[in-house]
Amino acid sequence: MEIFKKDSYGRITGSNTKLVLASITAFIVSITALLSFYTVNSGYVGVVSTMGKYNKDEALPGLHFKVPYVQTVTTFNTKAHVVNYKGKADLPDTEDIINKPNIVVLDKNNQNISIELSVQYQPMASEASEILTQYGKTYFYKAINPIIREVVRDVIGTYEAETIALNRTVIATRLKDTLIKRYKNNHQFSIIEVSLRNIKLPRLITDKINQVQIAKQEEQRLARVAKQAQKHQEIKTIEANTRMIEITTKAKADAEKKKIKADADAYQILTVANAKAKANNEIAKSVTTQLIQYNQINKWSGVYPSTYMGSGMNNDVILNMK
Repeated sequence: MEIFKKDSYGRITGSNTKLVLASITAFIVSITALLSFYTVNSGYVGVVSTMGKYNKDEALPGLHFKVPYVQTVTTFNTKAHVVNYKGKADLPDTEDIINKPNIVVLDKNNQNISIELSVQYQPMASEASEILTQYGKTYFYKAINPIIREVVRDVIGTYEAETIALNRTVIATRLKDTLIKRYKNNHQFSIIEVSLRNIKLPRLITDKINQVQIAKQEEQRLARVAKQAQKHQEIKTIEANTRMIEITTKAKADAEKKKIKADADAYQILTVANAKAKANNEIAKSVTTQLIQYNQINKWSGVYPSTYMGSGMNNDVILNMK
């Protein structure tokens, strides 16, 4: 079925002309209606541009309306971004991660130092239109990257290469604090975290540091050996003193035991002697002439002695009594 017809001059004729025009109009209206609405996903804001000029009010996540063919919408990523400075190659970036080569700066003596670090930053959603107006979509290369490199250069430049390894913790803290301070009054971006990954020194400096480290380790080892020898000698001295104390204590104990035993023996002898003396004294007191005569009588068998010794001056008178 023909919708419309053309005459010999190519003009549309027929009763279906109005229907065709109505269909075209409906199609245009439908397209226009579809182009009038747009959505903003979470983690983004919409920056509306009217005839090429960015509006100051950012569109938050959700469904919004715009004027077709007059306004355009640029989605702006407001999530936290990470830039990694590592290696020597400029690797491809992802949506929220930027990969850059390590930062090469000069130390206090103008020697090359390679710094590897990661910086986490976030653009402010309320400043999306201003960021796009001032820097464009490549704001990282204009507002973030130069300042990071500048801070690394200024901090490392205050150290000599030989002391950088010893001050790694201090350098990491200084880098973080300085970057946060640089963006503290910046209402467009916020520094979330700064992590120092690695510091690569010149080979000559590395060898020198290794030699110094080896010398210090040897010095510490010798000090430990000397300390162990001293401690061993102290232990031997303590053991010798302990043995002397034990010998002295044992000798004193033996002497004390002997003394106690001697005192006990002496006391026992003295006690026995005193007892015997006392007994003899009591016996002597009880012996009388009458008692002696009485005992002699009791013990006499009734036989007279066969001899009798006289009682002269020289006891030389002997009588035969038989």
